[in-house]
Amino acid sequence: MQKSRTIAAIFFIGSISLGELAQADQVLLINGDQISGTITELNTETLKLNTDYGGIISLKVEAIKSFYTEKNAHWQINLKERDATIHVSNKRGHVLVNGKNIAINELILKPAQKHWKKSGLLETSLDVDNDTNRKEQLHINTEFNLESKHWRHALKAESKRDKERNHVTEDTLELNYTLDYLFDAHWLLRADTTYREEGVDTTHQYWYLGLGPGYRLWGEGKDKLDVILAHNRFWFSADPANLELGAWAVAFDYEQFWFDEKLETFSDSRIAFPTISVIDYIINTSSGLRYYLGHNIHLSLKYDYKETRYVLGTIKDSSYILGAGVNF
Repeated sequence: MQKSRTIAAIFFIGSISLGELAQADQVLLINGDQISGTITELNTETLKLNTDYGGIISLKVEAIKSFYTEKNAHWQINLKERDATIHVSNKRGHVLVNGKNIAINELILKPAQKHWKKSGLLETSLDVDNDTNRKEQLHINTEFNLESKHWRHALKAESKRDKERNHVTEDTLELNYTLDYLFDAHWLLRADTTYREEGVDTTHQYWYLGLGPGYRLWGEGKDKLDVILAHNRFWFSADPANLELGAWAVAFDYEQFWFDEKLETFSDSRIAFPTISVIDYIINTSSGLRYYLGHNIHLSLKYDYKETRYVLGTIKDSSYILGAGVNF
């Protein structure tokens, strides 16, 4: 009787151990070794496995024959994101996803994302020229972003105030709000609006609403290149004249990080083609770079360019802004 109880206990403990082993992720190496643990990260070059006996182990993808995980995790497979379970494949360097062989270097494990991801920045620059004209230039730029799995909000505000001999030569305020709905890793629908006010001796107001589809040509994480095709509605007000018109527009939204995210290059450009013959096109572009010093501090160089082509001529405005800022 005692012997039967001992055998039963051993069998019970062994069942628990086998159950725990079956639930663990399994990585099969080309050299014949097999490692158990929890897959925490996978990109095109490296797989990281958290083991009970050795902590986190980093494995090169080319050394992996196949792997298995029972978790229904969020993966990027051939540039498309979806939830899937992964099974062992007999084909070297591949796994099975829904019975189909997929190369391991075409898989990326997407980490669990918080419901809302927040980010933003604040930049400022002050340029004082102590020559006889006594020029002063103050520029303030702020951005706030809120992103979930399917929604992306972006709010931007910029203020420019230039003085020469204590006389204001430019006083500009610009507000922009963008709302994206993300269908998948590539397609999106964008609605955005911008309000711009310029006032020195007289006040000029500019406002537009836009709506249209977009497509991400490439990008992962912070890096991106989006192309947006939209129909816009413009309102211009410059007393005593007022103008309202529609336009088709193409926009490019670019951002990329270099050198372990120490350097960022970015560009936000738009060209609109109004539906009236008086105006040929309207161009607005803002491009530049930011160098991150650490502790969320960065230096920035930005180039703004605006151009409107009329039947009777062209109006252009450009500026360089060198500043510093903080990220949050």
